[in-house]
Order: sequence, then C-alpha cells, then structure tokens
Amino acid sequence: MADPFAENIAGVGDLVESSTNKIGIDGDNPEGISSQKLDELDLPMSDEELLKLRDDWEGQYATYEAKVKEIPERNLRSYLGLNEDGSWPSGDMPSAANLQFESEETFLPAATAQDPSPFVFSDNTPEGNAIASDVQTMLEFHAQQLLIRRKLAVMVRQWSIHHLGVVKPGWNLQINDVALENRKIRDFIFDPNGYVDVYGDFNSWLGERIYVSASKLIELFPKHKFYIQTLVGNKMGTECCYTEWWNDDYCFTTFKDKVLDKHKNEYFKYPKKIEGDFLDELGGPVMDKPHNHFAVPKKPYIFLSVFSLQEHPHDMTGLIEQNIPNQNRINRREQQLDGALGQAVNGTWLSENNFNQETGRQAVQALKSQNKGFILIPAGGPAGEAIGRLPAPEVKEGFFKDLDNTKNDLRSSWGTQGIASQQQKPDETAKGMVLNQGRDTSRIGGGIVDVLEQSVAKSCFDWLVQLYCVFYDEKHFGAVMGQGKATEYVTLQSSDIDRPLVIGVAPNSMKPKDEISKMNQANTLFQAGAIGPKTYLDAIDYPNPDEAAADGALWKMSLETDAGRTYIEMNFPEMWAQLQQIIAQQQAQAQQQAQAQAQQEAQGIQQKQQQGERAAQQGLQQKQAQHEQSLTHSQQEHELKLKQQQEVAEANLKAKTNVPAK
Repeated sequence: MADPFAENIAGVGDLVESSTNKIGIDGDNPEGISSQKLDELDLPMSDEELLKLRDDWEGQYATYEAKVKEIPERNLRSYLGLNEDGSWPSGDMPSAANLQFESEETFLPAATAQDPSPFVFSDNTPEGNAIASDVQTMLEFHAQQLLIRRKLAVMVRQWSIHHLGVVKPGWNLQINDVALENRKIRDFIFDPNGYVDVYGDFNSWLGERIYVSASKLIELFPKHKFYIQTLVGNKMGTECCYTEWWNDDYCFTTFKDKVLDKHKNEYFKYPKKIEGDFLDELGGPVMDKPHNHFAVPKKPYIFLSVFSLQEHPHDMTGLIEQNIPNQNRINRREQQLDGALGQAVNGTWLSENNFNQETGRQAVQALKSQNKGFILIPAGGPAGEAIGRLPAPEVKEGFFKDLDNTKNDLRSSWGTQGIASQQQKPDETAKGMVLNQGRDTSRIGGGIVDVLEQSVAKSCFDWLVQLYCVFYDEKHFGAVMGQGKATEYVTLQSSDIDRPLVIGVAPNSMKPKDEISKMNQANTLFQAGAIGPKTYLDAIDYPNPDEAAADGALWKMSLETDAGRTYIEMNFPEMWAQLQQIIAQQQAQAQQQAQAQAQQEAQGIQQKQQQGERAAQQGLQQKQAQHEQSLTHSQQEHELKLKQQQEVAEANLKAKTNVPAK
C-alpha cells in the first residue's frame, strides 16, 4: 500500500544516498547532484504541506476511531466488574464473582513469569563470537534494568482492553542510555488500512499525541518559545498536546498550526559523503556506510497484536470481549442465587390485621436490624398470626452446574482453569490437577506468550542493538548474573558491533518454571545413574555446576585412592604444607619413639642376657658349691666309714690278740 507521506516527500535521493540502492536514473536528468544540498535531518516538504497532510490523516482516522472507540470502554467495564451503564453491580462495589479480572490477573503472572532470554549469533569467527557474547550479556543486563518483563505485562493488559499494545524504544537523555517505555494506545492515530505485522511493526504512517506542560514543550522546541508562550498566555504549567507523525523514513511534529520539527529517522545511521573529490564507479560521490543492525529505518514503536487478519490497526477481538457474555451470565446467576438465598433468610409476611404500610415498614427494618428480635406488634389479630416466614424457594442442582460451567468456560478461554485458585472437586485427584495446570500453562506458552517472545521481546532486543549501533559512541557498562550465578561484566560501544548479528529469544523462556518438579526429576535420574553430576547440578540450578562436578569427582577419586590426600593437596595447598610439617614432625617423633623403643628392647635383651648369665653363673656356683658340699660330705662319710672300719678292724684285731685297749 502506498504511503502518502513518502509520496509527498521530495528529494528521496538524498535519503538513500548510496548509489547501489538507486533503482535508476531518468534520462532527462543529468548525472550528479539532482537536488539542492540538504542537511542530514532536513525534511524537504514545506510546513504547509505537512500541516495539510496531518489534517488528511486525522480525518481518515476519525471515521475509523468512531467504530472502535466503544470497544475499550466496554472491555474496561467488564474488567473492572461494572455494569453496562458504568455503575457497580452491588451499590458501590464490583461483582463478587468478577472472573474477567481474576482470569487476566492470573494469566499475566503466568504469561510473564520470567524475563525473556535473548541469544545472539554472529559469523562464528572468534571475533564474531566474542561480539555476540558481549551483546547478549548487554541485552540480558538491559532486560533486567529496564524491567522488560513488567513492561510486557502492562503491554498485555493494555492489549486486553484496547486490542493493541505498544512499547516505544528510544534514548534517555537523563541517564544517557537506552530506554523502553509503555505508551497509551488511545493517544495514537493510525492509518485505518494499516496493520501490525508479525514482527510487531505497524506497516504504514501513524501519529502519537504527547501531553506535556508548556514549559516542557519549550524545552523540547526552544525555536518556538515565543509562539508557545503566546498561545498559553505565559501560563507555563498549562498542559499542551503535540503530535509526532512517523513513517519509517521521516518524523515531523505538529502543534496547532505550527510544525515544531521535521527530520529523518534519528534512530538510523544514514550514509555520509566522504570528504574529498572521490567518485564511485558510477561517477557519484563515495559514501561512508555506517553499520546498522536494521537493514532499513523503522518507526520506533513495537506493537502487540494477536487476533488479527492484518486488515486494520486493532485486533478483531480479544479475550475480555469474547468473555463478556460469560461474565454477564455469571453476574445474572449470582444475582439470582443471592435473591433466592435472601428470600430464604429474609422472606417475611405481615398480617394486615396488625400492620399498616408504615408500621409494616418499621417491622421489616426492625427484623433486619441487630435488635435481638424485639418487635412491638400493634394491636389487632393474635400475635402468633401477625408475623410469619415465607417458605424458602428451592434452588435446583442444575442452576449450580450451569454457574460452574460458565465459570470454567471463561477460565478455559484465558487458559487459567488449572492454575486459578479454586477448591478441589471430590472426584479430582492431585495428579489430575497437575495435568490441568500443565495444559493451561502450555496453552499460555503456545498462545500469547509465543507472540510476546517471538514478536515483541525479539523486536525489543533488536531495537536495543540498533540503539547500541546509533548512540553508543562511548563505552557503556553492563553486568548480569551468568551461568552458575557468577557475575559477568561487559563493556560495549557502537564501534564494537562491526558485523551482522542474529538476535532471537529462547522459546518458552517466559513461562513459569516448576523448580520442585525439576529437582525431583533430576534426583531420580541421578540416583538411577542416568545423568552425571554436572548435568544434575545444572538441573537443580546449583552455583558453578562445572566446578562443583569436577570438585566432587576429584574428591571421590582421591578418597578411594589415597584417603583424600590428593584432593587436599590440590585445593588447600597452604593447609597441605602445614599438614606436611605436622606429618613430618609426627614421623620424626615416631622414628624417635621407635629408636627409643628399640634401645629399650636392646637394653631389655641385654639385661635379660646378663640376668641369664648371672642366673647361670649363680646356678653353676650353686651346683659347684653343692658339688663341693657333696664331695666334702662324701669325703667326710668316707673318712667316717674308714674310721669306723679302722675301729672295727682294730677292735677285731684286739679281740683276736686280747690286747687290752689303751
């Protein structure tokens, strides 16, 4: 579809100055410069033409806006639990069973449970891989610093109401770094025939109404200070609305009947002429080709569109709109149930014999009040027949089933039936509840989250890289918690990005993670020997799984081979040196003790030998003494026998000779 903005722009050749991008040259035009020399950010169209173009665009959108204006108002009423006329269902309170609110606010934490995880590829050279790693670290850093997950949640909530969500990438002058901002869809003006493509880009012109104070407007556009002051009567706090008009190539800003600014897309680095009289092969000036991440300029907006046939700017429908009939049915059933229960508790009849309208009204108020049941019954009929209770109406079981089915239909539409807080049914097992939850989280992951990841989040990261290329003239710092919870630091500037990069988002990276199930599964596999320690530690998100797995393997091997000495020597060298000294001292002490023991044993043996020798000598002396004693005794006995024999012989001889004894 032709862009009227681009068609009305003169001097397009200055926008695409590289000769390789020119389609051709009209034979009537001479070679060389074909228009007046323009500054890089100049817009060749006159202010009058731009103001007329603005009026044309606003007229086109006004007709379309009238058709879609009621949709966000109706969706917002249902989200807040209001009636069709904007009143609260119960006095000044929302519906007690506002499942639209419950479903969306259950859906959002599940759909944006994690930050999107970017990945970056380059040309697979060592230099390219290093650049890709640095850019990926910087993207992860900005995903955390810019709270991209929270901004995507706001974007989804905005989409649910307006059937379109938007974030705007840009440059924050206050902090001198990249920015991502949520913008209000109701402030946009779209080409009615344009649409949001699968990349999250609007394919035609658009405008954004921006509200600032008069002083801020003067700060942004100081050239028009006198015009703005005159318009607001020097009331600098007056809120002003100006409009930025964009197509991919140009931007101009209008305020009332004034064009405040006009320029090329400032988020793209255009080719510049190299100084000197250098000509290319076609005779044109030689151009410097700065590096961009984008191949062509793009409007600085990222849109969320889910249910679209790419025929109009907004989606055809949304989850809130589709469930308004379900919510209305729930409201009616709740009101009917409340009325039935109210009749069961408060249904009262009064006898006309005792009460008139005034006293009957007073009696009803007394029955409802906390007066412990004391009521003055007027004179008339018997007191027992003055007041009575109406029989409670019977509520059929089918009524409750219809209410439950409608609630389940609404929750199922959002994909929150298994993850919403609700009482377990008697015939529903815990495993069944887990399966339902898994189905719902899978549906969320394969539905809107898929669009968030592959269209919106990817475009956000692509835009951040483009902003790095354009604005990072100086090194910028980033740090993230890397693998194993180790901090990774990176510095980056535009000159580092000197080659094409492929940016993507890991599928299902935003889905909620069931850490308990992951850890239980990892424990089971590890105990069964199906995975090693590294995979196990990585699965349970243990800090530094590579180092921890290597440490465990070394400890186990060292424990089996040398009682852990190798492990201690490698990991605790200072302690190992101290242990070596202690071991040496213990060995020296043991050696001394062994020598002393050996000496003691030698001395004991010598003593035993000496004792044995003494005992032997003593025994020999005793035996010798005994022998000498025996000899002496024998000699004495012998001498005694000889003496006795001699005496006997003498006696015998004397007897024979009869010689008297002397």
